[in-house]
Amino acid sequence: MIDAELVETAGTVDDGMTAHARVYLVLQTLNSMGPGLHPLRRIIDESGVTKSTVHRILRAGVEAKHLIYRAPGRYGIATDVANHRPDASVHLNLPHDSALDRETTVLQRQTAQVAMAFSAVLIDDTPGRLMLDHTYGRRSDFQAAFNHADVDTKVALRYAPLTADAAGLAILSHLDGAPQSHLMREIRSEGYVLTQSPLPDWKMLGVPLWRGSTVYGSLVVMGLRPQMERNRREYAAAALACAARLSARCELGSGAMRLAS
Repeated sequence: MIDAELVETAGTVDDGMTAHARVYLVLQTLNSMGPGLHPLRRIIDESGVTKSTVHRILRAGVEAKHLIYRAPGRYGIATDVANHRPDASVHLNLPHDSALDRETTVLQRQTAQVAMAFSAVLIDDTPGRLMLDHTYGRRSDFQAAFNHADVDTKVALRYAPLTADAAGLAILSHLDGAPQSHLMREIRSEGYVLTQSPLPDWKMLGVPLWRGSTVYGSLVVMGLRPQMERNRREYAAAALACAARLSARCELGSGAMRLAS
């Protein structure tokens, strides 16, 4: 049970912020606190986000196995995904997960593009997608493009609303209550979606990740526009195969959205 006795913190700074900006701020705050468990009150105070919003964000992280909770009211980055790989992080500060690492590495090698995995963050009024893993192999052009991007672009690559790009649309199209638009029907029919990425001149192709009949994330191939448009079906087939293996691992796991190592 999440502790509910903490009072709402006065003077919060999240007024006017978008939902995805608040999610990123809370996760960034928790990550900046370092390893271990941290009191809920400290997370609220240092993030400047309201108690109720912090609760929703942290609960979603716990359910996704990205965060851990221990009574009374302490949260931290999950120990099984807390090790970082500095040589592959591109300053995105992403957690480590062995199953995701294996499949994104396979996908990157098969396509010679950038491979990424995202988790759905279904909280607040604007559900989003959060990057969990990525690998770019020898694609130094991706690292250069990311390093030269502005802050908003970097944030959007890590976290953005489901409507922003292929990483989110692959999730949104399979959610209950999603708009029954032509685009949503087309994504469900094709099994993948190709859109512009947050990085200029780069496009991304996304496919859904499943646990049983529930979509919980997406797997993405990202590359420069000409290659992505020319080889979209080949990349889609490779991504769907990797997604099927990851989804099968989730079926073997004991917890919701758990990627078995």
